[in-house]
Amino acid sequence: MSVARRVTLVGLLAGGHSGVPRYAACLARALDEVSAEFPELSLSLLTTKSGAEAVDARSIDVRTLPLDASWLNRGPGRIGAEQLAVRSARADLLHFFDLTGPLLAPHRPFVATAHDLSLLHGYGRVLQLHKRKLIPWAARHACAILSISQFTKDELVQLLGVDPGKVTVIRSGPGLGRAVAAEAPGRTPPRAPYLLFVGNLTDSKNLPFLIRAFGRGGDSVRLVLAGRPLERYGEIVQAIESSPRRAQIQVLHDASDADLERLYVEATALVLPSRYEGFGLTALEAMTRGCPVLASDIPALREISGDGAELLPVDDERAWSDAIRRVVSDGGYRDQLRQRGARAVSRYSWERTARELCVLLRDVPLQAAGR
Repeated sequence: MSVARRVTLVGLLAGGHSGVPRYAACLARALDEVSAEFPELSLSLLTTKSGAEAVDARSIDVRTLPLDASWLNRGPGRIGAEQLAVRSARADLLHFFDLTGPLLAPHRPFVATAHDLSLLHGYGRVLQLHKRKLIPWAARHACAILSISQFTKDELVQLLGVDPGKVTVIRSGPGLGRAVAAEAPGRTPPRAPYLLFVGNLTDSKNLPFLIRAFGRGGDSVRLVLAGRPLERYGEIVQAIESSPRRAQIQVLHDASDADLERLYVEATALVLPSRYEGFGLTALEAMTRGCPVLASDIPALREISGDGAELLPVDDERAWSDAIRRVVSDGGYRDQLRQRGARAVSRYSWERTARELCVLLRDVPLQAAGR
């Protein structure tokens, strides 16, 4: 009988609350649930205490590192801890939940995950400076790359020259998972009707534009921005202070998963005016919870949301303000968007994502490229 291939899932970021950490936690949880279907694999998870609590694994082995939650918000610190830990991991193959790899053990076979290439478009140049060398290195040396969308695969090929045969598209599941129900109740959402944005508060999300469009079309609702302040956050603050409806805008920097659950459920609509996305996880999270979605008509959101979202021209302030007025005032329109969203999100499941990843981890040759 052949020995199972030992795979270490490198998931230190699984204890965080932004998009990629939620992806890591939900996917690790689904891998734990389907692992028995793949006896050819012996999966283990390397994470932090908060990551282990988020995943709550029942089948796969878990090894935790003694790092507090603040490390999860320090990209270089988290990646440095991973680098040290994977050198001694007893595994035939390493799997990373983002586009990184074992720099301190460069001959170890690994699979990396590409969410987007926003850094190569000029976004996040300061706070993610450490990735400018790491991303091309990982793309070159990985045995295989998991891309969460066809759009991101195309960018890997076009911008980094990656062999398309090396990239497998395995789409994400629909965001927040069942663990949210086990958390303590989240904060109470605003009593007045509100539009919701969820994501990092940074320039790629086009939030100053959203605030201007809201100022023209959001007279009877509030606008809630839930996310971590990142690069050029000062421009968002300035846009809020300059808005004629600044008293109706609320910023939540520390929303937990339980908070987001309630915010999605109670929101009039999710508004996602991004100039760039690699996938658009928050759109699926909203659709799963019956929340109508207004989103930018950009390639990744068009691919992932399909007709489940109302796709609007990027930077067209009149189109966005008109759509905001309509979604606020027209209950029939909101019902249509909910029905469209339900059909779109039915194509996604974490179990399907986990099974497709297990097939990749089982079958990928253990000879990394770029040696």
